[in-house]
Amino acid sequence: MPGKFYSISITAAALLVQAAQVWACAVCLGDASDSAIDGYNASVLFLMSTPYLVVGSIVAGLIFTYRRARKRHEEMDAEMIGQLEWNLRRRAVDE
Repeated sequence: MPGKFYSISITAAALLVQAAQVWACAVCLGDASDSAIDGYNASVLFLMSTPYLVVGSIVAGLIFTYRRARKRHEEMDAEMIGQLEWNLRRRAVDE
């Protein structure tokens, strides 16, 4: 417990000593036309869109897999029906 309190107190002291640097952001302390702010804004948009891209990719993969499995199942059913018809015709000829 004393180690945890010591770590927290050191961190709090460091934050209080360097308060200006800790609370600074690219938008607050920069020019509106600065390239660093443009980069900061682009990185925020990228980070916000990443979860949607990941979830969308997973959903698209599941839809693709489902449709492919359904198509294979329909093809297999058609093949089995064709074999059944062939067997029925063969039996009719043999009788």
